[in-house]
Amino acid sequence: MKHIQGLFYCILYGGCSFCFSLSVKYLWIEFQFRMTFLLLLYENILTALICLFLGKRNHTSKDTLLYSFMYSLQTFSGMKGLQIMNISMYMTLRRTLILFVFLMQKSWKISNFMSVIFITLGAIIAGQEHLDENYLGYGLILLNNVFNALALHKSKQLNNEKQIEPLELLFQNSCNQIPFLFIGAYASQELHDFMNSYYLNQQFILAFTLVSLMGFLLCYSTNLCNMYNSPIAIAITHNIKDILITSYSFFFLKEEYDFQILAGIIVSYLGSILYSIQKVKEIKSLYLPLSQNEKEEKHD
Repeated sequence: MKHIQGLFYCILYGGCSFCFSLSVKYLWIEFQFRMTFLLLLYENILTALICLFLGKRNHTSKDTLLYSFMYSLQTFSGMKGLQIMNISMYMTLRRTLILFVFLMQKSWKISNFMSVIFITLGAIIAGQEHLDENYLGYGLILLNNVFNALALHKSKQLNNEKQIEPLELLFQNSCNQIPFLFIGAYASQELHDFMNSYYLNQQFILAFTLVSLMGFLLCYSTNLCNMYNSPIAIAITHNIKDILITSYSFFFLKEEYDFQILAGIIVSYLGSILYSIQKVKEIKSLYLPLSQNEKEEKHD
């Protein structure tokens, strides 16, 4: 039952991640909105209010300061990297997150290592044609992967050692970030520019709120998935989501891809399948002894 629940949370995370990507893309394209501090400030205020309404608070924000620091660096490096890189190269480098997550694990399995290599190699092959000399962008996205992997492992540790639930972690993280995001929005003139711009209309406010709500759901589903699974399961789910989106656009939207991109997708698929087979074997090894014991009890 626990494994089925963990699988459901992986699917939930993948769906939330997909919806968040679409909502952010709409906000950027439709309104040309690029105020990072302000968007994150609004999202965190909304998150804190929702968490206050839904759950209890049993820990102080001091327990999650290190996690918030990692999360903030992850968020800013990712958004700043995306602003100076093309989308294809950004997605290629983001898919290598699984390698960083895997390297931070205490114990490795050869089969899991091979699946990680396949997925990472496939991402690099598919995105190689988009390589340019934007070394600052590469550095920012690689830092984003490092801090993302650290934040995933830290949230898992907080849940195991301090029993901090996903909703509570979101609340504490928002409380830690709001003061610094407000200072950043004020110092960068984003607050001033926002109040004196054409953004204050009903259509934008709805889109702005939708993105923030999707951000809340994404963070909540990420922590929920991480609590019931492992950080590497989240990384693989993230990669599978990107692969499925690319496949959908190829077969149904009739977008054209060359042989190199298709080869990279196939290699990544092989890595995902290899990992899935290993997880099925692990689940069978857990449940098979239980079923045998039940048969023996009935026989007795």
